[in-house]
Amino acid sequence: ETPYLDSVVLLSHITQSSKSQILTNPDPELDSQQENHIREALSKIRSGTPLPYVIGKWEFYQETFLITEDVLIPRPETEGLVDLALTWLKKHPQRRTCLEIGTGSGCIAVSLVKQIPDLEIIATDISQKALQVAQENAQRHQVDDRIQFQQRDLLNEFTDQVDLLIANLPYIPTGKLKSLSVFHHEPRIALDGGPDGLHLISRVLKDVHENLHPGGAIFLELDEDCGAAALLLARDVWPGRTLTLNQDLSGQDRYLIIES
Repeated sequence: ETPYLDSVVLLSHITQSSKSQILTNPDPELDSQQENHIREALSKIRSGTPLPYVIGKWEFYQETFLITEDVLIPRPETEGLVDLALTWLKKHPQRRTCLEIGTGSGCIAVSLVKQIPDLEIIATDISQKALQVAQENAQRHQVDDRIQFQQRDLLNEFTDQVDLLIANLPYIPTGKLKSLSVFHHEPRIALDGGPDGLHLISRVLKDVHENLHPGGAIFLELDEDCGAAALLLARDVWPGRTLTLNQDLSGQDRYLIIES
């Protein structure tokens, strides 16, 4: 969809140059090894492999994260989720414990602790391979001392209490997912939200009552077609709480916030 930008990113990666250097000199001389790397990369892209998996990294919240095919590719919509959580944390300086469910590459957890130095996060994922990627990213960004990684299926046997729960859980309805290109290239376990897109979100909202401190908050990313249903679910499971449905930059319902 963005061939020129992708070519700049790919050339930047192959030549170990900045993107601004490539924009200034869009036709750099390549040695034989670099030419071979370009050919290999283009072959993978032609076969359908997304560019972030080809180069093994991607930018999120102005930082670079390692990416493998065991984790989702970070997206701008999730940067909006981080923005909302940071706003809440800055308004509540006494709230400094957080649980992230489904951490994947760790981009949310790492971004939060880099912005809030005294924040402590427990980051979980059902996939051990995803946790390995997240741990490596935390180490690369020198924040691994403030993130505790755990392999866990949602809140199963989780007994701690936290001030903030944040999650970008699998939320694409199964029927819709099969029509999307991501179905063929990104890990289905990180995408499939069940028939209504709310299967895992519903489990978390029903189970998290004992794990959230009074006055805490929940921040969830949603499929753009599931906002109204998610709001109704939250009203049923968390009656009397302050509920907010926020939109992403394209005006789509994307974020559910529950404040207790």
